[in-house]
Amino acid sequence: MSVNAQEWMARLERLRSKFRSVQSSVREGKSRGELYGSGNIKRRWRLKKDVEAIEGKISHLDEDLSRMELDTQNIQITSGELSRRRGLLTRLKNEVVATSNILARSRAPQREDEFDFATPQVEESLETRHLSNQQLMERHNDEEFRQDQHLEDILRGVSTLKDIGYEINNELSYQGDILDGLENGIDKTDLNIQRNTNRVQHISMESTSCWPMFIMIFLLFVIVFLLVL
Repeated sequence: MSVNAQEWMARLERLRSKFRSVQSSVREGKSRGELYGSGNIKRRWRLKKDVEAIEGKISHLDEDLSRMELDTQNIQITSGELSRRRGLLTRLKNEVVATSNILARSRAPQREDEFDFATPQVEESLETRHLSNQQLMERHNDEEFRQDQHLEDILRGVSTLKDIGYEINNELSYQGDILDGLENGIDKTDLNIQRNTNRVQHISMESTSCWPMFIMIFLLFVIVFLLVL
């Protein structure tokens, strides 16, 4: 009987989701004190049955994965991908065993570390679940390269902004010197205008005071001219 590689991953994902729900119920029961004691036997029994059902399905997945490992050519899957799937299944199996051991206790653990759930693994995305180890490594290296490129772009951008800041500061200093020069020129021009204005006023006053003298001299010449005639 041939095994569909994609269907196998879908079954594993559904089983992992189911186990996460059971594991969450165990954690919740533990935190509320509803996991042990005579009053919680029924609850713990239901959880144990759920874990046993998951263990049975893990066994089926294990058998199908073994078939795929023996028939890699027909299923068109790489050995790296098979190793990755074996690792996923093994981690899930260890987590289920740890949870089963907790439910098998007849009393609550005395220490916190006795509640030893296996460390949850990071869920894989749809983009990476079918990649081999080599492909995952290449993808990781590509991602690191892109991140390095982004950091270099950011560094260049910061350097450019720094240079622009220096240019703006220099331009502001230059414009400030020009404005200072204009202000000094305006002050000098205003002083010259005031000085020339005073000079014109002085000349005007002097010319105004000489008019009577000029008239008297003119009249004197006229009188002398008439006498001579």
